[in-house]
Amino acid sequence: MDCQERIVIAPVLTMDPECPRAEAMGIIGDRIKIVGTYDEVRAAMPDDADEVHHEGVVLPGLIDAHLHMERGGLKALGYAPGIASVDELISEMAERFDDDDWPGEDEPTLEQRVDGLRLVQPFFHALGITGVVDPATTPDEMRGYQEAHRSGYLTMRTVAMPYLEVGSDDTPDVDAVIARLSGTGVSTGFGDDMLRIGPIKVYADGEALKGQAFLEEPWDDGGYVGLQRISDDDLARLVSWCGEHDWGVGTHAVGGAAVAAVIAAYRKAGSAITDRRFQLIHAYLEPSAQSIAAAAELGIVASLQPSIIWHNGRGLRKTLGDRAEVANPVRSWLDAGAIVAFGSDGPFFAFDPRHLMWQTVTRRVANEDQPLSATEAITMGEALAAYTTGAAYASFAEHSRGMLRAGMYADWALWSDDPTAVSVDAVRELRVLHTEVGGRCVYSERSAK
Repeated sequence: MDCQERIVIAPVLTMDPECPRAEAMGIIGDRIKIVGTYDEVRAAMPDDADEVHHEGVVLPGLIDAHLHMERGGLKALGYAPGIASVDELISEMAERFDDDDWPGEDEPTLEQRVDGLRLVQPFFHALGITGVVDPATTPDEMRGYQEAHRSGYLTMRTVAMPYLEVGSDDTPDVDAVIARLSGTGVSTGFGDDMLRIGPIKVYADGEALKGQAFLEEPWDDGGYVGLQRISDDDLARLVSWCGEHDWGVGTHAVGGAAVAAVIAAYRKAGSAITDRRFQLIHAYLEPSAQSIAAAAELGIVASLQPSIIWHNGRGLRKTLGDRAEVANPVRSWLDAGAIVAFGSDGPFFAFDPRHLMWQTVTRRVANEDQPLSATEAITMGEALAAYTTGAAYASFAEHSRGMLRAGMYADWALWSDDPTAVSVDAVRELRVLHTEVGGRCVYSERSAK
């Protein structure tokens, strides 16, 4: 039942502060006509609009603000093309965490890239996900997304962040990156509501579990503070150019020193910070209170991934001891007034949003009985907001997605229950029964069976 005049009748958790809960939702075409009581919706809709009663709770479609969807599609296509459920995908990706993205000796073809997307999109929709931000899109990956969109196979609203690796053969330095960006003739925000160009991706430091996060306090008694992958001068020059030429920047910055350096560089971008959705990506290991406050004041998006601390928490405890207890300080980011967008860094890290919302509330980490410090725990409602309204802002879509409100896209999912109303542990057992993107069904549990 797609793209027609209909009334969805079920409890609705809208994520709209002006109307948090409703009894029904009217849809005409790909947009929401009205959300409210049954009587209000019935009166506003055409007399012949179908009424569809659902058992469950309607939520906005979730947005994963950091998901390598095309890479995941290729990995699934290469190793497990016969997977038939999201549970199988979750298991396969966990088992092959350390395997190459693509098993073949030759680079994947354009057709294989599209086939990979067609394979995995329904499984992400089965988790209630209707949009993603792909945080490091190479030129070949961009071609894959464009071809999927052109062919009508892109069902996931996608913001693709271009990645030109500084130091590679194609872009050996910042000047080469600037030249490539300048030659495209487009910039951040170009595209439509199914496929849009996001900020560029930059790396300021490395991975925490490898001891590469750039910290203000040394990792050990030897004075080692981590890896700085781009100099302050180069980062400032790249950011200044991007700000002047309508490009946003999203920077991988794990450690506190990297976070501080990125904020200092971003200050040079002025209004482009908010206009082009500048991001701090990861920002989970010892960002200072001063840095968090400054980022919030500047309007920088805090793109955070609960999956990484779930995976890395045990190892960081062994390496850093008590310093690891407040890792991924989501509570501090929210209390400072920052815009927080949740993502997974999947499908390699854990990417099930039910599990990751549970993690941010419980502060549990893999293979550990004791959770991290509860001082950085958040509520389930706050976690859901980071997957909806926060991630929509990061996607340039705060006026069209992230909540269920009249005039917005009919991107929604039917859950078996309200994740904010059940016990925290019960959230991981909830089921997504039905998902729509723009009023079109992209997943149905009934059809999947």
